[in-house]
Amino acid sequence: MMPVLSLQNFLSWAAQVSVLALIGAALPAIFRIRHPRSHLAYCYALLLACIVLPLIQPWQHPFVPSATGSYPELPDVAKVTPSKPAVGAALPWRGIVGWTLFAGIVARLCWFLAGLYQICRYRSAAVPLQYFPESVRSARKLIKRDALVCISTNDMGPVTFGLFRPIVFLPESFLTLKQDAQCAIVCHELLHVKRNDWLVTVIEERVGACLWFHPAVWWLLSQARLAREQLVDAEVIRLTATPDPYIDALLSMAGAHPNRAVLPAPLFLYKRHLIRRLRSLLMDCPISRPRLVWSYAAMAALLVVTAGLAFTSFPLMGQPQIQEAVVPEIAEARDVSPQTPTSGPIPQGIGWMGSMEGVFRVGGGVTAPKLMTRVDPQYSDAAREALTQGTVVVQAIVQTDGTMSVTRVLRSLNPELDRNAVNAMKQWRFEPGKLKDVPVPVELDVEVSFNLKP
Repeated sequence: MMPVLSLQNFLSWAAQVSVLALIGAALPAIFRIRHPRSHLAYCYALLLACIVLPLIQPWQHPFVPSATGSYPELPDVAKVTPSKPAVGAALPWRGIVGWTLFAGIVARLCWFLAGLYQICRYRSAAVPLQYFPESVRSARKLIKRDALVCISTNDMGPVTFGLFRPIVFLPESFLTLKQDAQCAIVCHELLHVKRNDWLVTVIEERVGACLWFHPAVWWLLSQARLAREQLVDAEVIRLTATPDPYIDALLSMAGAHPNRAVLPAPLFLYKRHLIRRLRSLLMDCPISRPRLVWSYAAMAALLVVTAGLAFTSFPLMGQPQIQEAVVPEIAEARDVSPQTPTSGPIPQGIGWMGSMEGVFRVGGGVTAPKLMTRVDPQYSDAAREALTQGTVVVQAIVQTDGTMSVTRVLRSLNPELDRNAVNAMKQWRFEPGKLKDVPVPVELDVEVSFNLKP
């Protein structure tokens, strides 16, 4: 009975995301997609698909059938964990992983808040432009959007932040550039304002903080930022019709060394993206709409197939589904002769259709057996030294005489301890389950927990 939120499910989901992101990264290069707008939507769609994978895939539910016939013998390898105390018991892996993930999320959110604080410091030290140069006025007319433009005394920028009162930081070196390059830079920043990229960046930071542990998420967010910058680059070139000054501006900003690592804001320049942005500007090859639609349709089909293979190879496991035995009402036993009806309690072994061959589950009139005598399993020295702990789940049948026979181990932990637990359970005694006050064999899923206590 593996819980839905378990370490194994977490690792399976992480493997699914890795497979999907790996194939998703290769497909645009294979199909030669050089279209920033569609590539940005593709990255976000792929990121969203990775996040909602647990919701869109079929979960596997271990089937625990009700016993109605012969049962397989108990396997040799089974696991049970101890109930005796041990000194210095180690934390379970699930707890370690859970606290590590939580600590990472808190650390990333603190880093995000530190970035906001740094922006506030830069804002206080910045000097607003009182008189806009001609390049800034031209950019405002082209983009048809306004923002507070400041010169950063910390050589920070170009960078844009803010949703309702957007602010554009420009470095002091901005004033030394040519007018065309200045216009291109301001156009770039005002396009970020027009597109509300500050809000998008904040959402990306939150997603990155929650999924900080997965490299595939880092890659998807990085590709989304690159595609967004390439999209804004292409729009600047279209509006200004002067690619050379804009390329010169990119190269000029590449010589600066501001501390941008902590800032959660759209930046004019990510140095690790510079080469790909320049290549996109210099090798701009328009792609036809039919080819674009066909390429993404083929990529979507391949991703669906990839997701299906990932679901099969790394399945998510839900709670076991137990098929309850269908228990019809047992009528009074009658003689086959219609002239001599008889009635009375049904003797043991007689059920519907003249016989009660089979095993029942609790419910439908079948009462649960009551444990009368319990024998604890032995705890081996080797298991104690190994600090083994956990729960064993065993499928067993409580017979009409109150004895228990084990049919199979549903979840095991340790071979030696499992055998000890099964041997102990065979010594348990019950008040048998009943149907219509008649003892019947009842199938149960029994959990035996063994916890190391300091």
